[in-house]
Amino acid sequence: MAALGDVIRARSLGEGLFQLSDPFGYRAYLVVGEREAALVDTMGGCGNLMATVRSLAGARAVQALLTHRHADHVGGAWAFPEVAMAAGEDGHWGEAAANLGELRAAAVRDGMVAPDEPWAFETGARPRVAHLADGDEIDLGGRRLVCVALLGHTDASMGYLCPELKVLLSGDAVTPIMCLCFAESLPVAAWRHTLEKMGHLDFERFYTGHHDRAFTKADLPGFKAAADFVQAGDRGFPWHHAVVAGWEGTCHLCPCDTADADSPDFRAVITRGLPAPRRSRLRHRG
Repeated sequence: MAALGDVIRARSLGEGLFQLSDPFGYRAYLVVGEREAALVDTMGGCGNLMATVRSLAGARAVQALLTHRHADHVGGAWAFPEVAMAAGEDGHWGEAAANLGELRAAAVRDGMVAPDEPWAFETGARPRVAHLADGDEIDLGGRRLVCVALLGHTDASMGYLCPELKVLLSGDAVTPIMCLCFAESLPVAAWRHTLEKMGHLDFERFYTGHHDRAFTKADLPGFKAAADFVQAGDRGFPWHHAVVAGWEGTCHLCPCDTADADSPDFRAVITRGLPAPRRSRLRHRG
């Protein structure tokens, strides 16, 4: 078995910004200031996340900022005594823990992690929660993180904008396979409003919770086209998550230049609820 912390990978994105990833491919981002550091999201929570964070932040205090409530972003929150998130994202820890249990079972079954790999939701305690609002600023010393409400994926999702780096850490607010399928998700029209809002923010690149590469404002028109396609009435087809039983919806494959679902240029939107069964048309022969 690999040493503790080895299941968490880290790479520098330059100027005190680091991208962390876990065996699922979930991403978190560490922003290191002169005085403090902030970890935006905590991935699925397997492995020794704190060991990796401490090795990068040094002696600086580290605070955890969460973009939203879902298990693949809050899994490591149990390793922190306190985390910060939007008020509307708090209070869903039991659901997240149940989803993490499903993810853990699948990861062990498929050989992604060793059976004795630690998971924060099992080894830690539920953290205290401080609430953040749109426009709040977090001063790390030499750089700030500005809280930006980015609604759609959930009804209270929060992004974190670093003006000094001109980087937006957006969580799941905008992704090539855009999930608007949860009970807490908003309609496509609300997500399109977020896309318009992002177009007016002062950043050069943004990073998501599930991709290595950075996106830019040049990518936003493709996401807007995907929103337009769904709003035009595409019926879509049923979609079910491979592991978490309750994650399902209607998948709309939007016109784009690739059929590779793993490509950052792919476009799909998954909306809430399953589509009505399509009626087969049988010709009556009398």
